[in-house]
Amino acid sequence: MNREIKYNDVFIIGFALFAMFFGAGNLIFPPYLGLITGSKWWVGFLGFGIADAGLGLLSIIALSKYDGNLNLLASRVNKVFAIIISTAIILCIGPFLATPRTAATTFEIAIAPIFGSSINRYVFSIIFFVITCLLTIRPNKVVEIVGKFLTPALIICIVILITKGIFSPIGEISDNSMITNILERGIKDGYQTMDAIAGCMFSLVVINAVKERNYSSEKVEIEATIISGIIAAICLAAIYGGLTYLGAQASGLGNYGIDTNNTTLLVDITNRILGGVGVYILAIITALACLTTAIGLVSSAGNFFNDLSKGKVSYEVNVIICSVISCLISMLGVSEIIKISAPILETLYPCAMTIILIGLFSKKIKDDLIFQIPAFVSLFFGILFVLNGYEILGSFGETLNNLPLQQYGIGWIVPMLIGLFVAIVISKFKTKKA
Repeated sequence: MNREIKYNDVFIIGFALFAMFFGAGNLIFPPYLGLITGSKWWVGFLGFGIADAGLGLLSIIALSKYDGNLNLLASRVNKVFAIIISTAIILCIGPFLATPRTAATTFEIAIAPIFGSSINRYVFSIIFFVITCLLTIRPNKVVEIVGKFLTPALIICIVILITKGIFSPIGEISDNSMITNILERGIKDGYQTMDAIAGCMFSLVVINAVKERNYSSEKVEIEATIISGIIAAICLAAIYGGLTYLGAQASGLGNYGIDTNNTTLLVDITNRILGGVGVYILAIITALACLTTAIGLVSSAGNFFNDLSKGKVSYEVNVIICSVISCLISMLGVSEIIKISAPILETLYPCAMTIILIGLFSKKIKDDLIFQIPAFVSLFFGILFVLNGYEILGSFGETLNNLPLQQYGIGWIVPMLIGLFVAIVISKFKTKKA
């Protein structure tokens, strides 16, 4: 058994985790954020990095103490509730919504601009998920394939784009910002990538990869997992900073406004920096980003349902089922998938984040009530905010919009903290009475 952490291992695992997190959404958000913030791009980037990479890292840290098993952590609320909420999260981030979006995005950004109508969307989706399935079917090879081969290729392509853009700027950065609430916008965009909830899935793959290294104790395994998470977060932050800076360079050109399409901006920036070869570099970046994310999501779903069925439905069978479902849904296209996914994810996200945040202190919390009340409060408010988005709550919707932190998209935090305070008071009262 290994008593000490091998840093070659944690770098491979960390790079693999970075690539799993870094999907198409992470690619198109930062340049647009740089465009609309101009010379204050670093403020927007700071908010984005905290809400994206920061929260994703917290998910990995919290679940490292539970073998990456969200169901196990959520059982502190209630065992039946844990199965329902964790299964819903896995299905949403996995085969029903996020995974299909990886193929649809790859087709629309990487394939269609180069090949036009010569490649059919449906045929491409089948090819994409056949490749994903083949690279995912062996659980002990997932991290090796992503960390050793696909991630370096992804990082090299992105670094080429960013480095060329830094040394050959496409324009002067505007002193004026198109928006006033810059930090708020950065946090909101980072929050909307929902990488914190994706971390709930990826942690299982990462921890299984760490366990295969045969470290001497659980403490060393947790330490190796956390270091891998930190490496991934640093890589994400560095890439986000570079992409936001490239977007800021476009702010002084006068060609783009606040209504500029995210994808169009990214394509234009790439072409301005790299010329005719830019469309091919962007295609490679997008394909690798989406493929590595799809591998991570399918592998995570396979592990989760294998554990949930206690091995009755094998990892390999789960991977095939998830790949087939994802393939079929991907044929709807990006816009349709987003329409379906947004309200479901917005409902689940507050509850999942509450469990993760409280889970950071789980070993010190003896009373499950401290998990239960905040979790149900945040789930309730998640539902309310989604309903309010459809403007069906009337005047009560105005009250919800005026809650503290709602301008950041996290209006559920204060009610959750009040619920946490009530739970702690009740718990202490129960202890004294006992």
